[in-house]
Amino acid sequence: MWQKFITVPFKVCLVVSLCLALLGFDAFAEAQESTASDKIHLRFAVPNFPPYIYLDENKQLAGQGIERVTKVLNNMELNYEFELVANYGIALRELRGGKIDGFFLATQNHYRDRIAKISDAVLINNWSWFYKESNPIDLQAPQFKAHARIGTLLNTNTQVWLQDNNYVITTLSNDVETLVEMLLADRLDAVFLSESVFLHALSNNAANNAKIASTTEASRDFSVYFSNDFLAQHRWFLDAFNSELAKLKAKEKEAL
Repeated sequence: MWQKFITVPFKVCLVVSLCLALLGFDAFAEAQESTASDKIHLRFAVPNFPPYIYLDENKQLAGQGIERVTKVLNNMELNYEFELVANYGIALRELRGGKIDGFFLATQNHYRDRIAKISDAVLINNWSWFYKESNPIDLQAPQFKAHARIGTLLNTNTQVWLQDNNYVITTLSNDVETLVEMLLADRLDAVFLSESVFLHALSNNAANNAKIASTTEASRDFSVYFSNDFLAQHRWFLDAFNSELAKLKAKEKEAL
């Protein structure tokens, strides 16, 4: 085959090459990406964070985050596996050690950005203050930042935000249920947490008979982090993932 090719006149080869470049480059690139996709086996750590990610009654991973990310990965025809971990600190440690290729759902911070790149928003995560209506608080008061008993989840971005903004954190818990119980028992003045996560835990608290107020502090993109090492090997991947995610969002919007 090679011998036949080199006997073709140079001008003819040049014309054919130009035609292929003009007409076939996109198809060639798609074929290359498809071939690359077949070889990828993605390993994700997924922190337990209901209602976004959790184990259902059948011990299967479920939740809004799992559903949407799974749809994108399936549409890309990728092989993947999820490892449920206790918190984001473990996910970050495994990413740093090369045991996983990414983790989700996550909001952005400078610690994570050192070793990974974040995707476009999969969902939107509201960070809110929660407190009892019977114990009203002034979030803007200087004494609140310095003296209020504040709780949040360990190794989360809400912890990082509180620390970066000089709040005194009284309690860092491994589970939301503990924070809910402490707030209801007046052992905390306020909990700062992902809105959906706190409300989910509050709704499951059988002893809850108190009225809880809330104030939204900020809204953040809830996304997927992919390790720099993985993206260095698959430079096309993040753009392809974001493109497929955008298609999914557009399709869901049309269905409304």
